[in-house]
Amino acid sequence: MDLTELIVPTAVATPGMRVREVFRACADADVPGVPFRDAHGRISGKASIRHVLKETCIPQFMVHHARLLGDNLEPLRVQAEKALAMLNLPIDEFVLPDMAIVTPNSPVAKAIAVMENHNTTYLFVVDKDDNYYGSVSIMGLARCILQKYG
Repeated sequence: MDLTELIVPTAVATPGMRVREVFRACADADVPGVPFRDAHGRISGKASIRHVLKETCIPQFMVHHARLLGDNLEPLRVQAEKALAMLNLPIDEFVLPDMAIVTPNSPVAKAIAVMENHNTTYLFVVDKDDNYYGSVSIMGLARCILQKYG
């Protein structure tokens, strides 16, 4: 199996882009995040749905005590006004500098190892000249294995 078989082209987040646009790009490509290209044209981080939601929708104490929470948290639900405000925020403040990257020539085994090393289920394929090819996810890998061998 070749890594290029697993690449899903996605949009790239850029400075000033709104969370709404990033969520739409992720949803359209069925990926949890997209790379961020800074004002200098370099891939310098990732815009992650999970990170945006963590930072805007739940207090940190809930994350730390998630195992203690019950199912009746109605007062803490995400309200429409808050969701709309979140979608209008610029993505810049949510960009994470740590991201998993491999080159288009990397073997699939390296891609899996890099994802594990970064504790993530997806990575970006970027060549040495900073050309972005797309995203590879663990789900895409599973689909490919099932199509070929399952």
